[in-house]
Amino acid sequence: MKWLFASVFVFLVLSCSVSAQKYTISGYVKDASTGEVLIGASLYVPKLKVGAVTNTYGFYSLTLGTDSVGLAIRFMGYKPVFKKIDLRKNIELNISLQTLELGEVVITGSKAGENVDKPQMGVIDVPITSIKELPAIFGEKDLFKVLQLLPGVQSGSEGSAGFYVRGGGADENLILLDDAVIYNPYHMAGFFSIFNGDAIKSVDLYKGGFPAEYGGRLSSIIDITMKDGNDQSFHGEGGIGLISSRLMLEGPIVKSKVSFMVSARRTYLDLLIKPFLPAGTEAAYYFYDLNAKVNYIISDKDRVYLSGYMGADVLSTQLTSPGDTTGIGVSWGNKSATARWNHVFSPRLFANTTVIYDDYNFTLNEQVNDLAAKIQSGIQDVGGKIDFDWFPSPLNHVKFGAFYTYSEFIPSLVQGQIGDLGFANEQTKFVHNAATYINDEYTYSEKWSFNIGLRAPYFDYKQTTYFEVEPRFTAKYALDKTTSLKASYAMMYQNIHLLSSTSISLPTDIWIPSSNIVRPEQSQQVSAGIFKNLLDNAFETSAEIYYKKSNNVIEYQPGTDIFFNPDIDNALYFGQGWSYGLELFIKKNVGKFTGWLGYTLSWANLQFDQLNNGEPFPATYDRRHDFSITGIYNFNKNWSFSTVFIYETGSSLTVPLGTYDVPWSNNNGYIQVLDYGSMNQYKLPPYNRLDIGIKYSKQHKKYEDEWRLDIYNAYSRQNPYFVFIDPNYMDANANITKAAAVQISIFPIIPTVSYNFKF
Repeated sequence: MKWLFASVFVFLVLSCSVSAQKYTISGYVKDASTGEVLIGASLYVPKLKVGAVTNTYGFYSLTLGTDSVGLAIRFMGYKPVFKKIDLRKNIELNISLQTLELGEVVITGSKAGENVDKPQMGVIDVPITSIKELPAIFGEKDLFKVLQLLPGVQSGSEGSAGFYVRGGGADENLILLDDAVIYNPYHMAGFFSIFNGDAIKSVDLYKGGFPAEYGGRLSSIIDITMKDGNDQSFHGEGGIGLISSRLMLEGPIVKSKVSFMVSARRTYLDLLIKPFLPAGTEAAYYFYDLNAKVNYIISDKDRVYLSGYMGADVLSTQLTSPGDTTGIGVSWGNKSATARWNHVFSPRLFANTTVIYDDYNFTLNEQVNDLAAKIQSGIQDVGGKIDFDWFPSPLNHVKFGAFYTYSEFIPSLVQGQIGDLGFANEQTKFVHNAATYINDEYTYSEKWSFNIGLRAPYFDYKQTTYFEVEPRFTAKYALDKTTSLKASYAMMYQNIHLLSSTSISLPTDIWIPSSNIVRPEQSQQVSAGIFKNLLDNAFETSAEIYYKKSNNVIEYQPGTDIFFNPDIDNALYFGQGWSYGLELFIKKNVGKFTGWLGYTLSWANLQFDQLNNGEPFPATYDRRHDFSITGIYNFNKNWSFSTVFIYETGSSLTVPLGTYDVPWSNNNGYIQVLDYGSMNQYKLPPYNRLDIGIKYSKQHKKYEDEWRLDIYNAYSRQNPYFVFIDPNYMDANANITKAAAVQISIFPIIPTVSYNFKF
């Protein structure tokens, strides 16, 4: 690890000498009306044909060697600004941009032209506007449902918010909320995500060409940033839906200095079903989310952020009869807290120091008269990191840093008590996880630019240590101002693993760390693509191809009890996987009609020596075709229409090909045995669905409100949720009983009316 720090030091010294005797313009770009910093705003000097982009915290730095320049500042959805600057010394320049008036332009994008200009590929800035505008089941606007509409991202089962990226498993997606890891981001067994769109400022999805600052997963990074809070005036928004209500409040504590944001959401299914429960029965289910953030601008050089999240699902039931009481309580949820300090050491050096706490916990309590039992599983992390952004010249943006996390894994804790007798069986695993990294985004010429990075993760559990090196590389070649070719390579390691018995995200899924038996999973991914923008970035188009090879992929042995097994490491199989495909994307950013079209052609395969006779087989999430189209049309200031259409090839699963009779010696008869062929040889029927949303909004003197009608599955397609084998299925036509595959569908057409407001 010493050689990595030495390389960074030498690189910094050399770059400083090259950029001496120049002056730097630096500062923050923010929204004039809210004070929220703008991520990815572009600053460009036409005379010199150089520029900069604001980082994750809205900070920019531009070092120049001339005494008078014109600086153009742009961010999609905001009025552009042009400033004349006399550059004879370092200048701190904070810039406030005004939003465009409604009717001038309707936008869903945010970072104009960045998809073509920057060398980074395989990254999508998820439009927050679309999360709120697109139709959704039960009226619940869901970030992950929007992610599923993007190329390279495949949904789980019907109605689920779960997703798979470029052939990877569900646990291969790293989900960050203000830098805190969210281990189970789902409510209601995966039907909804925990993220309330009212509290979110930005979402970036990385599915290839990963920057070196990210690591720990093989397939994707979802980096979610909460709103900082309006530091100019008090505002709020919320809504009342079919199953939940929500409210977000934000405003200044000290104007232009200290701001806050707090957001809450809760379902009321428990209240709705209570009148219908039979006598002697108590049952309740609900989930809730609470987000909060405080932003303190100490000075132009120092800012402090405190943010947190808490949410859970709570399920309980109790049956009471004479002499008998049975009660079950289940809860699972996440907690996270982030303390962040931004400091500007110099006009060219920006630092972010973060302390992070996150916790995921699943608990099941059961009591039958005097017998009590408790089952628990979870993870708790405490750690910190420091990241530096260094801008030696307009041609270089260097990021480097390090992080450390101490984790406590509890794969399973089982306790029980009968009267005065009790027992307990606990598995606890303590893990040290660290990494250092350096990444340089370098512009060689108007045609060529590169993103070169190196990450060195370190993992320690019970004196079993893994130290790896992960090279990252992306290159961009500009054919012209609106067209570029890109290629990337990334190596990733994953040291924690999710064991799941289904394709649905359940709270009984458990996380385990790597060990002397369970080696880290590893992937290598190469990708290439062409990116083209049209009509002054009104349209974004791209075509990407990728190939990913994974090693040490995990499957558990058939029949394994993953929750109660004290020796789970020895009950696992280890194999390899590979996936490849083509992704097409067309997005319209401006005008009354906005939206996008995504198509993915892909293959995903696995191979284990102990499974399927050692032969390769399709992964459960192997789908050949995945097509989605979204559209939002604003008729005028009051009425808008939105729609989503999805078509995708069915998932793979293993079903019997037939039956055969086996002699049964006890009664000199035979028993019927199902004949399973190769694994995942059967495809479920194709999935397709049309959703429609109609919105009526009105601006009042002091507030704005809207009514929405969302229609999920508008033509009531009976899509498969799962398929099972019924050995006694009655064939009405032939009037015989036989074994048959039976499809279960759960969501017909579902209309929902909801009410939303802003003030």
